This record gives sequence, structure tokens and C-alpha cells, in this order.
Amino acid sequence: MIVVVIIGVLSVLAITGYRKYTYAARNAEAVQFLGGVRAAQLAYYQANGVFCGSNSDAVWPRDVPSMDSGKIRWNDPANPIPANNAWHDLAVESPGSVWFQYRMAAGRSGQDGGAAIRNSNRPWFWAQANGDFDSNGVLSTFEVTSEKPEIYRHNENE
Repeated sequence: MIVVVIIGVLSVLAITGYRKYTYAARNAEAVQFLGGVRAAQLAYYQANGVFCGSNSDAVWPRDVPSMDSGKIRWNDPANPIPANNAWHDLAVESPGSVWFQYRMAAGRSGQDGGAAIRNSNRPWFWAQANGDFDSNGVLSTFEVTSEKPEIYRHNENE
């Protein structure tokens, strides 16, 4: 009987540890991808004098991936990124499937950047990753902006 209890406790610990590492790997996708978006936006700005996109956010993929849906292919030939989408223009893409939905907006000086942008008196951009690891509708959010290189995290591992 004691052996069964010990095996049960070890199983719970193993599952908890596995989930922690799984979520960390998924979160790394968002951090790496948003870092790439920031680098691409800064390069685009240096070349064009404006950030890529408009002040209405570009979203891709269309749905937020979850445990129920699984990963979503970034640029599925059956459902490609539209040519007029900022993701297409910025040319940042995932080599495979993603666990997050990515959003991006950009604006010129004086355009409202929403809550993410504190100083809209200069050109700006923000990019966001949203995922739902436990399919409960509460999103894990990661965000990067033109104003700060750090990635903001909210509801991580949700």
C-alpha cells in the first residue's frame, strides 16, 4: 500500500515538472518570435522612416491556438497570409506551426497607439503574442513595443 502511495506522489510531481517544461518551451516561441518582429520593425524603420503596418492591428493566424486545436501552421498554402497584411509586408514568419496568435500595429507620430504606447508623439509599433495553453479562454500575453526592448508578460502559462 505504501508503494502505491509513493508511486502516486512521484507521478504527480513528474506531471507537474513536465508541464512546467512544456509551457516554458511554448513561451520561448513567443519570446523569440517577438524578438524577431522587433528586429525586423527596427530594420524596416531604418530603411523606410516608418514602422511596418497600420494603427489597426494585423492578426495572424486568424485563431488563437489552444490545447484543443493544437498548433496552427503559420503560412498554410491553403490559407495564406493576405498580400495586404502587415505580416506579409514585414516578411517575418515562423518556419512551422505556432502556439500563439500574433498581433501587430504601427503608427506615425500623433496616431493613437492604444494602451501599449505611452508616447504617440513619435512613430511607434507594438506586437503581441496570445496563447491559451489550458483552453479556458484566459490568454497568455506577451508584448513588445518600439518604446522598450523588454517583453511584457501577462497571465504567463494560462
